[in-house]
Amino acid sequence: MSWHCSFAPTGPATKNLLAADVGKLRWCIWRNTLAKVDKKLSQILLMCRIVVSETDSFKRGLEHIDYRVREFISYVLRNWAKPVDYGRRYRKGLSISSAMAESAVNQVINARMCKRQQMRWTPRGAHLLVQVRCAALNGDILEKWKAQEKAAMEPIDSEVQQFLGRVQLAAA
Repeated sequence: MSWHCSFAPTGPATKNLLAADVGKLRWCIWRNTLAKVDKKLSQILLMCRIVVSETDSFKRGLEHIDYRVREFISYVLRNWAKPVDYGRRYRKGLSISSAMAESAVNQVINARMCKRQQMRWTPRGAHLLVQVRCAALNGDILEKWKAQEKAAMEPIDSEVQQFLGRVQLAAA
């Protein structure tokens, strides 16, 4: 009696399994089910490490997926304390992305730092302006200014205090 075993190519089957697991992983992340996220990530890592690839390009692809999954695990572990339930936020009509705000910020900063701009910002000036704007939006600009004043041991001019108060009111 002779035993003959033939295997189908592992590449297409592995790709299909990885695609299914990544789809399920997205579902788990969207619904903030961290135990299932952990399980799916472990399955993907295991598959990337035990599959014997037939080609070098497929092997590099598996290594790349393995690296990205480990990078994602590191990100999740660093941000474990503040998970976001995107599905719930979406259903409530809340924002789930800051892409529009980031795009607007990039547009303004790029316009102001362009060499052809008459009044352009330096990188240091842009950084300082962002710090002031954040303090104004957070409502603690006067506190930060007073802390800076104590460090510098110079009194705040009353006009500067009035101006900072107006900035804080405008930001609110």
